[in-house]
Amino acid sequence: MSASPEKATTRDIYVFVPNLIGYARIVMALAAFVVAFDYPAAFLVLYSMSFVLDAADGWAARKLGQSSNFGAILDMFTDRAATSAVIVVISHVVTPVARWQVLAGALLVFLDVASHFVRMYASLFGGKTSHKDTSGSIFTLLTLYYSNRNVMGAFCVGQEFAYILYYANFFYGSESNAILYALYISVPLCLLKQVVNVQQLLDAMYHIAVQDAELRNSNKKKL
Repeated sequence: MSASPEKATTRDIYVFVPNLIGYARIVMALAAFVVAFDYPAAFLVLYSMSFVLDAADGWAARKLGQSSNFGAILDMFTDRAATSAVIVVISHVVTPVARWQVLAGALLVFLDVASHFVRMYASLFGGKTSHKDTSGSIFTLLTLYYSNRNVMGAFCVGQEFAYILYYANFFYGSESNAILYALYISVPLCLLKQVVNVQQLLDAMYHIAVQDAELRNSNKKKL
């Protein structure tokens, strides 16, 4: 008779390989923000590594069978916090900054945080197991984004590298036109990612309202 597998403990979840990668991402992102003002090369290396490891934790979770709600939340808030923080840091490092650039940065932070926050809640209220489930969505681009890893990867890379390259161009743009050319490629992808953010915000709010209406109608029938 084979021995039964040991029960998983909280500590086991904490030290899952993808979660360890997540902790490393947080440390590197924070370190990047600390050196961003005085050591641009170090910032670019640290922040880029933190972003690239975002793909590694998901791969490790699937490969090792270590997917967890803890890991999903860790990954989500690391992504959102890092993206918001890098916009704030860039707005202070790249100077002078025009008023419209500050407003654009604030809008980008709002869209990124609000759209993912509301989408998570809509998924929970709707009983879905993942916020990537777009069943019932009327937005074609949103559905394509969450159903095709290549599209998602391109949009996410375009967004993050648009910010990274904007920062790099401030410090090293006079030395090479390659940074500017790469920025021209990443900006359209970044803009498409913002379209997705708008769509998922609208889509999530709509489905939450639908669920509220169904709940109220159900309660009235019980009276």
